[in-house]
Amino acid sequence: MTDSVLRRARHLVIEALYESETSDHDAEDALTRRLGDVAEEDPEVVGAGPSGFARGALRGVSRQRDELDSYIGAAAPKYPVESLAVVDRNILRLAIWELLSDNSAPVAAVVNEAVELAHRYGGERSPGFVNGVLRTVSSNILAARTARSPQRAGPSQERSQEN
Repeated sequence: MTDSVLRRARHLVIEALYESETSDHDAEDALTRRLGDVAEEDPEVVGAGPSGFARGALRGVSRQRDELDSYIGAAAPKYPVESLAVVDRNILRLAIWELLSDNSAPVAAVVNEAVELAHRYGGERSPGFVNGVLRTVSSNILAARTARSPQRAGPSQERSQEN
């Protein structure tokens, strides 16, 4: 599965989240409909891997929405989450969900994908805003993980403890 296939899957997730938030449509129904719409022209994106990623991401964002919003609020306190553009808010939610849930994706790749989504769907200032918020959030996540992980003795510390 290539990055471009996952990129296209992310586009569908953002479109479904946007539709759900701006109407009374269920996000999963919106995603299913979008996958059906692109099936003929883009069969690769409806394969098990990309569509599974899209469904998992959509469910994860939906389930963890409050937690994701708290990360956004902490990183951009001057901009209440509910006042952000719907598309920007959902791009941030998706990217933060990926940062928290999928340790296999490098932080820079997640941020880059989110910035690309912001270029495509957001306003003129969206890419810079998304980039700044995600840089702060990723630093906070890394700091929290580092604080939780047990300190491991380095080679020089191990030698000094043996003597």
